[in-house]
Amino acid sequence: MRLPRSTIRRPARLALVTAMLAATCGLAGAATTWSPDRPTEVRIGSLVVGDNKYENVVVTVGSVLGFSATGPNRSYDSFNPSNGQLTIATLTVGSQSFYDVVITLGGLVSVGGGAPLAALVPNDPLFSRQWHLKNTGQSGAGGPAALAGEDLNVGKAWQLATGTGIQIAVIDDGLDIAHEDLRVVAGKSWDYRTNSYGDPSSSTSSHGTSCGGLAAAIGDNNLGVTGVAFNARLVGYNLLAATTGAFGADAVTKDLASNHIYTNSYGAADSNGLLAPADELWRDAIRTGITSGRGGKGAIYTWAAGNGAPEDRSDYDGQANFQGVLAIGAMNDQGQRSSYSEPGSNVLVTAYGGEFCSTQTTTTTDVSGAGGYNDGNKPQDITGSPNYTRCMNGTSAATPQAAGVAALLLETNPALTWRDVRAIFARTARKTDPNNTGWVTNGGGLHVNHEYGYGAIDALAAVRAATGWSLLPAQKTATQAATLGSALAIADDGPAATSSLTLQGSGIGKLEFVELAITSNHTNVGHLEITLTSPAGTRSTVSVVRDCKDTAGNAVSCGAALEGGFTFGIVRLMGEAADGNWTLSVRDGKTGETGSVSAWSIKAYGY
Repeated sequence: MRLPRSTIRRPARLALVTAMLAATCGLAGAATTWSPDRPTEVRIGSLVVGDNKYENVVVTVGSVLGFSATGPNRSYDSFNPSNGQLTIATLTVGSQSFYDVVITLGGLVSVGGGAPLAALVPNDPLFSRQWHLKNTGQSGAGGPAALAGEDLNVGKAWQLATGTGIQIAVIDDGLDIAHEDLRVVAGKSWDYRTNSYGDPSSSTSSHGTSCGGLAAAIGDNNLGVTGVAFNARLVGYNLLAATTGAFGADAVTKDLASNHIYTNSYGAADSNGLLAPADELWRDAIRTGITSGRGGKGAIYTWAAGNGAPEDRSDYDGQANFQGVLAIGAMNDQGQRSSYSEPGSNVLVTAYGGEFCSTQTTTTTDVSGAGGYNDGNKPQDITGSPNYTRCMNGTSAATPQAAGVAALLLETNPALTWRDVRAIFARTARKTDPNNTGWVTNGGGLHVNHEYGYGAIDALAAVRAATGWSLLPAQKTATQAATLGSALAIADDGPAATSSLTLQGSGIGKLEFVELAITSNHTNVGHLEITLTSPAGTRSTVSVVRDCKDTAGNAVSCGAALEGGFTFGIVRLMGEAADGNWTLSVRDGKTGETGSVSAWSIKAYGY
């Protein structure tokens, strides 16, 4: 059963070394004909160097202008500068593709009109409530004031990108397509109640409307709230109103030629501790999306990690742990994991969900009128603003924020593949809650934590990284199964059983993802702690000892859920080498039920 995943419950003379362009650039007198063999004057609309932004810049190049071979126009070769001074920039020519440009400077360059790059503060009246965008220490309905500075760091990023040209599909319970503060593409939303293009909204589709607003509510329009990618456009698919699970595969590939990002704030039932495998039809659909979407660069799928903690882990959800999606956890306004946010070896990064409406959650769009979360009958309702709510929470709220940041990256650098977006998120994430004992440095030199993934999304750092990003090489995969002479016995409430395998010749020097497939006849998977240790020594826990719960909250057996095999997803090993010894550890932590492991294997993804 698919369920929503909110619980609503800086003038200067500069020797430019590196730079980023934030607007359209041109070559004086050259129109669209590039001349890499002569001194050239480059006119730049807006140049960002570090935290300084310069408008109407004219740079006279003392030598030559050359194009690297990494841009879409490969007729220009890169060259080695004679004076050792480089500006590496990115040019946009009208609405054409990005070009990587190397400029050799003859010395210092005079740049006038500079000012510090300032954070954009939208004029939307409810922006001051949106602590996840700009945290000034706001107070909520209860609890302590927010920790100032604990936010997405998106204000300066908005000087560089706002999501223009990017389309986000909100797969949820619906989307208010007539909402005053949402830019919804006319006629392109899908209604699964009628299985046709139409209005996917209803008086109860608050969840999807709130998700849409967090991702892309229209910003700086003197109205309502601000979305992360406030110039992006939206479509809505009300999958949660569908009557058959087969529509799940349809939704994640619908209008694949038009949609850049699909944000998904739903999943298997939370808080029961049960394993929930994804069906093969859905997995095939995601594979289609990441190989065929965006002209072969791959659609981006952001996925809610889940709200079932402490009973649940995101590892158990076969959709959230799949290698083609970006699993997003949630934090509160103190920069700590939200109490409900599920940890997991599959969690990539975290964004903001807050806790509960009685303390502080996120402020976003609501269905128009009094039919949604803000019905005018609760003390925490936003008086006089029925089309907005301050009560959206959960990994449901965090996930569309990640989708919004992904939109900023794709506007900044449309050449990014979905794998590049995933890597940028991981490599630019901020280590939040630094005293948390779960932080480790993996073999790739990245900090990572089961509770936070690689940390809190940093929008500005991510956008800067995207500007000069070198695309990842083609992906390789390698599979290796363990050789078990006989079934690996698991002692009842005893020491861990271990087994090792060796992966060789994979050619993968940097991992991106690992799948762990395991088959066991143990009669209660809830008794099992399962950990995989990589050749670099990084431990990834995919199952912990727990009681499962029935719908009434009573403790029940988790069952022999590994008997037919289950695949866990691990993203916390990025940057490590794949070859070497991998060790599986399975420990039974409760008395009464036993079993053995009959097979296990890994599949490594990387380059």
